[in-house]
Amino acid sequence: MEEIDSLVAELRRFSPGIAELGTAVDSQLVAQFEREHHFALPNDYKLTIAQINGFSVMGAEVYGLYGKTSALSLGSVYQREHPDVFYPQPYYLIPFSSDGGGNFYCFDTRLKSANEQSSPVVFWVSNYPYTENDSPAITNDSFLDFVREVIIGWTLEEYDYEGNERK
Repeated sequence: MEEIDSLVAELRRFSPGIAELGTAVDSQLVAQFEREHHFALPNDYKLTIAQINGFSVMGAEVYGLYGKTSALSLGSVYQREHPDVFYPQPYYLIPFSSDGGGNFYCFDTRLKSANEQSSPVVFWVSNYPYTENDSPAITNDSFLDFVREVIIGWTLEEYDYEGNERK
């Protein structure tokens, strides 16, 4: 839990001008969501959305259970990317963040991270015909690692916490 608190504190350091943080989600809503969608969310994701239900920093977004619009919620993206697209994702992938070009970072729920608190994050290229022997590549060992590297790290390479470009 300490790692989650530290991660959320780091996200809160970003100026509201460049970051949007959702409000907390009750654990009962999370449990109901998992029952309705027939999958278990990784614990580190659940603990994060218990404090901030979805967030974006400089446009890099992590979906909450219920987003700003229904089209940008975890459930609606999951529903759309499985049966409604040309190359549907397998049921065990849960897309939680877009790269902005139609591809997704997803939890691979078949696997658990070393600490059993998360699932590895894979990068799904939406117009690629994956097979059983050719799966999406693992990009991060856990949701926490993803947020630290992709959301926070990549942002701070180019900008400071206020959104000013680094020179």
